[in-house]
Amino acid sequence: MLRPDIGLPRFSGGPLVPVATYLLVIVVLSGLMTISPGASPPPVLGMIWGVFLVALTAGALRIETVSLRSLLPPVRTLVPVIEVVTAFWGLYNLVAVALAMGGISGFEVSLSRTAAHPLLYLAALFSSLLFTAIPEELLFRTYLQQKVTRLAGGTTRRAVLSGIALVAVLFALFHLPRWFLASGHGVSSALAARLFGLTLMGLAYGSVYALTGNLWLVALFHASMNHPPVIVSVSIPSELHLVVSVLEYTVMVSLVYLTVRLSRRLTPYRVTAGDICLDREVGRVGGSGLAAYVLPVCRCGAAPDCSASSCLWVVHYS
Repeated sequence: MLRPDIGLPRFSGGPLVPVATYLLVIVVLSGLMTISPGASPPPVLGMIWGVFLVALTAGALRIETVSLRSLLPPVRTLVPVIEVVTAFWGLYNLVAVALAMGGISGFEVSLSRTAAHPLLYLAALFSSLLFTAIPEELLFRTYLQQKVTRLAGGTTRRAVLSGIALVAVLFALFHLPRWFLASGHGVSSALAARLFGLTLMGLAYGSVYALTGNLWLVALFHASMNHPPVIVSVSIPSELHLVVSVLEYTVMVSLVYLTVRLSRRLTPYRVTAGDICLDREVGRVGGSGLAAYVLPVCRCGAAPDCSASSCLWVVHYS
């Protein structure tokens, strides 16, 4: 299944731990941008930065008495992860090719650099995944988003949405040192547009993580958005960047949502202690936020209220 059965961690530290962690990230990043200004830092520096983020997140989790290993999805989820991301980019390419064939401005019927040099593309994608996407998503989604969600009340809908929104803003602000120190830009309307776009990106990645709890999925989306695997040449006009971004993120989250819903309906679930067994589907359980699901069960376990004779419906709290 796409969604690992991990659940929301029980962090033991207070709110000062994530605050100190985030501020340390901003300070160190600002220092690195001062030492090595420029739009593209040296590869070695990027590798060091990725390792630093992982080590810092692991240290924060240790203070919170949460095992980093317990938050990593099982390897078996990589197959559905790759399938979902492939489906997204397959749909993207179908639309891009159709627009190019239709003569729409910004789309050309010619091979992109990705299609012309696939090995170089795969190397860049793997590097981005390993040293940028996984470290950043580990910090922002696996730790900070879940920590804020826990501080806001746990698995209630309001807490989950609060975690997504606040960390999306922090994710956008995280890019300010690069804007000011590396790129040399100042305060302008372009900065506001940039922050808004990054916040949308953070909302999309946060939603994907909230729906699946899968670090590999959100990291692979992150890396592939940094290096889009588009087979035709695409040059979207600047005035349409925001519109295209909204469409991309909407399709991404919608695809993940539908996949999760479908997998819940089709995957047999074995009843565990704490589940409530029913003889019919009753719909969504009210008052349980995002944590309660009504699932079909074709094999009952040893739960006391279940009969093992027929398919049942079960209310499962994850």
